[in-house]
Amino acid sequence: MHNIIIPHHIHYLVLDPDLAIIARSQGVQQFVDKSDFIEMGQDIREGFPELFGCEEILAEILAGEREDFALQGITRQGDRKTNLYIDLYFQHYGQIENKKNLLILFVEDVTEKMTLEQTLVQSTNETKLLNLALTASRNYINRIVTSIADALIVTDTQQIIKTVNEATERLFGYAKNDLIEKHLSLLVEEGDRIFYPLQETIAREGGLTCNIEVSCRTKTDSKIDVAFSCSLIQVGSEAQDLTLTPEIVYIGRDITERKRTQQRLTAQYAIANILSESSSLETDTQRILKAIGEILGWDVGELWQPIPEEGHKTITANFTTTAPLDHTELSPHSGLRRMDLWTNPEAIVTEFINITGIVILQAGTGLAGRVWERGYPQWIADLSGDTDFGLNSSAARSGLRSAFAFPIQSGNEMLGVMSFFGREKLPPDENLLQMMAAMGNQLGQFVKRKQAEAALQKQQEKSENLLLNILPKSIADRLKEDQTIADSFDAVTVLFADLVGFTEMSAHLSPIEVVEQLNGIFSEFDRLTEKYKLEKIKTIGDAYMVVGGLPEVRIDHAETIADMALEMQAAVARINTKTQQNFAIRVGINTGSVVAGVIGTKKFIYDLWGDTVNTASRMESHGQPGHIQVTENTYKILRDRYEFEERGLIPVKGKGEMRTFWLVGKK
Repeated sequence: MHNIIIPHHIHYLVLDPDLAIIARSQGVQQFVDKSDFIEMGQDIREGFPELFGCEEILAEILAGEREDFALQGITRQGDRKTNLYIDLYFQHYGQIENKKNLLILFVEDVTEKMTLEQTLVQSTNETKLLNLALTASRNYINRIVTSIADALIVTDTQQIIKTVNEATERLFGYAKNDLIEKHLSLLVEEGDRIFYPLQETIAREGGLTCNIEVSCRTKTDSKIDVAFSCSLIQVGSEAQDLTLTPEIVYIGRDITERKRTQQRLTAQYAIANILSESSSLETDTQRILKAIGEILGWDVGELWQPIPEEGHKTITANFTTTAPLDHTELSPHSGLRRMDLWTNPEAIVTEFINITGIVILQAGTGLAGRVWERGYPQWIADLSGDTDFGLNSSAARSGLRSAFAFPIQSGNEMLGVMSFFGREKLPPDENLLQMMAAMGNQLGQFVKRKQAEAALQKQQEKSENLLLNILPKSIADRLKEDQTIADSFDAVTVLFADLVGFTEMSAHLSPIEVVEQLNGIFSEFDRLTEKYKLEKIKTIGDAYMVVGGLPEVRIDHAETIADMALEMQAAVARINTKTQQNFAIRVGINTGSVVAGVIGTKKFIYDLWGDTVNTASRMESHGQPGHIQVTENTYKILRDRYEFEERGLIPVKGKGEMRTFWLVGKK
């Protein structure tokens, strides 16, 4: 392996083409998102979830189509709950031990650099304020005001604006004469009135200066974030230089882009965490809509997906009316429907979400329809001027002013569109759209994976249900563990039932009619088996075998078999009435010990063996149509709770003479 010589503040990881870690430096552990995700052989994305969605770029580096790739300004929390900042750099690494196309990831700790930059900015502002505080001449202040690059505003202690510089005019879009003698609230958001009175704020800070970040409004009603360094100074009046008048100097810097960058990174990190902790597709999409909406400051988040293939009648509407347009029979994928929704609890957008809840968007119509048709993100800076919305739209009536949307896709396959609407009038954010495009690819891969997992789970459930139709659950579980199934039970009750005359009747029916007739009767018997929680063993032609007391031991096995036998007679009577047939059922019951198990490796069944089984079969074959014949063993268990008629001694093949009874009903 090549010797890697790097500065102490830079660490590295070497990755194979599958992004698995094959080498690393000692100090890289401190920068991963979860410390236990940095073992050798682990996927690098488990320690750096920011890399989800970047796989295509890394593949280009491996293929030599791209020289390098960088992710900068990633935040981590240090041991002392302080923020660490790191930059990630990817390069092609060459060959190690005959392995080609490796990647090397350099991790640079830039915490000191970013802290120093912040300190320098703060120090610069404080120096400017100090110079102003020490200056007693208004002429000197005016020269500084005109030359300073940041926005500078001077007010009296009541926040009435006295002086502004050109940078202030450029930042807020007002001319100087529009601001002089106006209150500072003209520029500052209503929600940031805590900004006043500044004298108290400065006093709480323990000095003559303080730093405040506030939301402001430009002349065009656009929202911007401004960081102000504020200083309370004393200046001489024009009438007499010796008289000092307090004034407040504000030096403001536009930090809108910085805050947006922080918000974008926070949103990206939050979504990566949601996907890494994925539980279900339905809950995850709701959490993603909420994370994007809350972190980036939007009010409505929607997930649009194509209408399911089966198609169905639905109401379609447009965005400019609450009345439905028509009823249309939809063909497969003829439009997009809103499948999930998140709203800001503080936003009153009921009319808008009611409309989007029933509207069907065609390709190219509406924001989501445009994104679906074109395959790339879209931004609407002013909904009132958009052809699909306009001044009379439900969006406008709900106070929504801006929107953006991005596609969810896997490769060339479009899976859906996420759209967001807000009450702020916001100019297009190209960096946000680029991030959302990458996030859409990441979500697309997530959706496809979840769909595959759901299909696999459905298939597994289908296979499990098929197995449970053949075997009891406890037996199936033991077979999965490669156990040999052979159990002895001291007391069970076995029932055999036979449809008398069915074989002769079936000679006059078609094969389908035979199966349908038998299936109707045996399905009713299966229902009774489920009702009494008995175990169906098998059917042989028109004979039905069921047992009580296994595989789970129960003391009421004889009673439940007796109840089922009586209900089987009633079920056959109902079927005769319904089908105009004349079926009769012959039932035999015996109680005793059996051996139960599974034999064979193909087409196996759970079966019973022993004299108890043979005797129960003899009770059925030596019985009479319409009667339930039981042995003396069963009779002794049931005689206190059921009505019987003694049949007496009968010759039984292989058993000699046996005393049997007819089960008549319950007492």
